[in-house]
Amino acid sequence: MLNRREALVGAAASLTLPFARANVQLPDTLRIVVPFSAGGALDGMARIFAETYRQITGRNCIVDNKPGAATTIGAAEVSRAKPDGSVVLWTTGGHLTNGVLMKKLPYHPINSFTPLTMVYSTDGFALLHRANGPFNSVADVIAAAKKNPGKIGYASSGNGNTTHVVGALFARNAGIELIHVPYKSTPLTDVISGVVDLTFIAPSSVMQYIESKRLKALAITGSKRAETLPDVPTFAELGMPGVDISAWIGMLAPPKMPAGVLQALFDGVAKTLAEPSFQTKMTGFGNKVSGMPPQQFSAYLEKELALYQRVLPPLGIEMDS
Repeated sequence: MLNRREALVGAAASLTLPFARANVQLPDTLRIVVPFSAGGALDGMARIFAETYRQITGRNCIVDNKPGAATTIGAAEVSRAKPDGSVVLWTTGGHLTNGVLMKKLPYHPINSFTPLTMVYSTDGFALLHRANGPFNSVADVIAAAKKNPGKIGYASSGNGNTTHVVGALFARNAGIELIHVPYKSTPLTDVISGVVDLTFIAPSSVMQYIESKRLKALAITGSKRAETLPDVPTFAELGMPGVDISAWIGMLAPPKMPAGVLQALFDGVAKTLAEPSFQTKMTGFGNKVSGMPPQQFSAYLEKELALYQRVLPPLGIEMDS
């Protein structure tokens, strides 16, 4: 589904849910719970959205960073919140991988929430190496790993994070042994300096480092090449179509949200996503604005979760909850 733009952004504001519109007055403030530390790319995108949403709807909108426990602290808080349109979760595909990899997750990744919308998708995950490093292709990485098994490392943003999962999929599909090095935040500094050899990160978060020749992208997940990295082959082109994890940002509301509240909340979000200045900022980072309505987003999440339930267990990744 992420192989094409999920919704025509220009029409996003006109999308309606198949139930009668109610005259609902939402609370004065919308709190966006971001389960990541302040200052990163995902936090920055949330703040751009929050300011645009405030301008479009007239509601106050604040970003509330709740990092920790592989994003489950923030997610759990939203799963227990009142479904009155006062709070949403700003999350990634890692929300679903947690649902498969964590044995004692305190909520169901879909049923304990009300899916609201996909905010944007991005061009998969790029395999990155320092610009002055010895690897210039995926073949170079595979050859080095086979010659020196257990010596080549890849960094992730945490155990079980999607950046970990895609690395494990790569190692499995390539038939090589790589050392996983989990970080509590971004590993970019250590990858650039050569402390660790590789990492997998969405291009939208690292284009400044690629353009400034501090990092080089060797391959990218997805079925087609990224518009921002047209010269970088996909893993599918290289004979490894199984190396693929969808990269997206979505919004989840608390569970059992009344239909009228959901409609009113989605209306404001859809108008924000359709705002030209917001679209320009997102596409500037290499993101594709979505705006799919709640039912479509719910169906997408169900499909992705079923996929992860098939492909992730063989990787042997275990996460504490």
